[in-house]
Amino acid sequence: MSRDELIEGIIMILIIIGFWPVAFLGWFPEGYKYAYYGVSGVLVILIFIRRLARVRAGLKYSRQMRDLREEAQSGGQPMPFMPPDDSNEKSP
Repeated sequence: MSRDELIEGIIMILIIIGFWPVAFLGWFPEGYKYAYYGVSGVLVILIFIRRLARVRAGLKYSRQMRDLREEAQSGGQPMPFMPPDDSNEKSP
């Protein structure tokens, strides 16, 4: 698990913990409600976009490896090793 994934997991846990006063105590002041809904909504959307980008990068890598394997099998050459590109880990 990368550092970014760990931070995203911690943020999701904090969002869930933030809903506990509502679920168990019935406490939800107006100012808290609107600020919390706004912040948690934006954070969840950002996490979703980042995870979607990681999935797309993984699928692109899988397609490249599949294509290389097919080329190597048809040409009789050994398949070259190509490590995954971690550039998407650094960008938001």
